[in-house]
Amino acid sequence: MIEEFIRFIEQRPGQVALALTLVAGLLVIVIYPQILKQIWLWLIGSLVMAFGVLVLVLMVIQVTRYRIDIPLHDLALQLSKHELVDFRTLLPDPRYAKDMHVYYTDTDGDSKPEWVVFYRFELDDGRRPYAGVVYDYDRGNPPVLFPYRLTPPHRDYLGEEGVDLQLVDVVSQSELADQPAMELMIYGYSGGLPTDLTIFRHVRNSFEWEPPRDVPARYQVIGAFRGDGGVRFDPATKRVTVTDRYLERSQLAVQSVYALDEEHGSYMSLADATQLKPPISQRVTFAFGMPLDILDSPYPEKIVLGFYEMLGTSSPRVNPREFLTGQALLEYDRGNLSYFGLSAAPGAIADLRVTSLQYYPEAEEREVLQSSLGEQPRFMIVSLTFEGWKGYAFTRVEKPIEWITTWVNGRWKIDHRATPE
Repeated sequence: MIEEFIRFIEQRPGQVALALTLVAGLLVIVIYPQILKQIWLWLIGSLVMAFGVLVLVLMVIQVTRYRIDIPLHDLALQLSKHELVDFRTLLPDPRYAKDMHVYYTDTDGDSKPEWVVFYRFELDDGRRPYAGVVYDYDRGNPPVLFPYRLTPPHRDYLGEEGVDLQLVDVVSQSELADQPAMELMIYGYSGGLPTDLTIFRHVRNSFEWEPPRDVPARYQVIGAFRGDGGVRFDPATKRVTVTDRYLERSQLAVQSVYALDEEHGSYMSLADATQLKPPISQRVTFAFGMPLDILDSPYPEKIVLGFYEMLGTSSPRVNPREFLTGQALLEYDRGNLSYFGLSAAPGAIADLRVTSLQYYPEAEEREVLQSSLGEQPRFMIVSLTFEGWKGYAFTRVEKPIEWITTWVNGRWKIDHRATPE
């Protein structure tokens, strides 16, 4: 009996030690019951202290913007005895290691993740934009960790101040049935806005048994967009809207909409793969939406744009006649919309887009008046072209319509056309 007990202890020393510890603990609690209360208080105090230290550390990290991932990365390398891949050692300048971003995801549809690495580098003018590369290890015996560059046309970088990667199913032409691949959508940021969008498509440029190569490019550009007012992709229609600031004083912008060529699976021109195809539509609009106080704008070009935007809206926020005075108001009240360049066909106005808009500052200098806003011109010329539907009739005004705007009771108003209809 004793020998069997000794053999049991030798076979399971850990379990026996744990059991003896539990028994000893229970005996202490039975003999000294007040110790249980002390243990509970000590446990609660330790948890509160740990929580306080954690909150303090997080506050310090937030205030100092300390990159905690860098020391964690170094610790992981030490613990793994440098068996992990350290992409920082591959950077052209180790000083920019803290600005590196790594995405571990499947970019070529082979069910094996690749490393998408974004890193900063320095240009001759002192800027430090982001470049990108995909590292893959699907070739060679043993496998080779090979870099495939992500290079947009006409420049070497993907974003000025930041980058973000999204995988989106944009096209499916020429994909292998068993290995469909998502497209790489890389947004570049500047001033807090997504001002760049480059779309890459994985294209198999060699056979499985051949050495890896990047000529021709394994990740080919099917769309490269840039707009200082922002870039937006609509996943439902696969259309890309590019906003460019226009007429800075009045905060207007030009919005261009680009559509995917479904047949060829690209937004780029067939004649020149480094150039986008022409946009399917273009319009002048308010860069930050039409202001609530649009009627009080000190810029006549905003008044003209606001009038035409309200004219093409079924439920206008501002009555279009509020923008008018003089002959223009008389013609509007008569229902003579042809005076404003629209078709005389019956039906509602829809999808009206101002395609160009210009003001003539030299006209402001001809005659001025004093107002609460300081010295103001008495009138100003604003010209525009537009297109849209009225009923079943499509109207495109290609010859600019010139409007004379006048200063009336502290507001700009559209008065009359500068040239006859």
